[in-house]
Amino acid sequence: MRVELPGFTSISVQRGFRYAGGQRFILKGVADAEQHAFAEVDVDGAIQRFYWFQFESLLPAATGAYDYSKDTLVEFAGLEWRAHVRRYTSPPEPDGDQAALYKLFAARGWRPPVPALRARLVYVPAGDRRQELMIIYAEATTSAAPPTAKESADLIARAQAGLRLIP
Repeated sequence: MRVELPGFTSISVQRGFRYAGGQRFILKGVADAEQHAFAEVDVDGAIQRFYWFQFESLLPAATGAYDYSKDTLVEFAGLEWRAHVRRYTSPPEPDGDQAALYKLFAARGWRPPVPALRARLVYVPAGDRRQELMIIYAEATTSAAPPTAKESADLIARAQAGLRLIP
């Protein structure tokens, strides 16, 4: 499964990140999800930063469409993305996509950062809006406070700087 990115064939991450692996699963009974992750990991297995890519498509029986209209509009590589920044301060919901990702990390012996500051960039192709590509970038942090506007903008900029969409 792939979400079509007009004019691009692949995405690459900056050096220093290791591939954690990939997996595909049905998310909460409504979406076909495919994840791939890359992490910068210290010698003790603690993740300092990670990129999480998730291709998602609503199942035929699922109603509705993806809607991120409340998120901030940003341009990246000539495409319109929706951005949202928050902190991870507690373990993920057991049946969610973040929990699936953390199991992938655990299989490698890596520990995700908590708390972590994360930026989510979502691209939803035009049309029926039933497919999406999420790029999530997260960094270890010591604060559990809600992110400030400056922290959010800086994190989105760092997330974009470490990626390259390849034509």
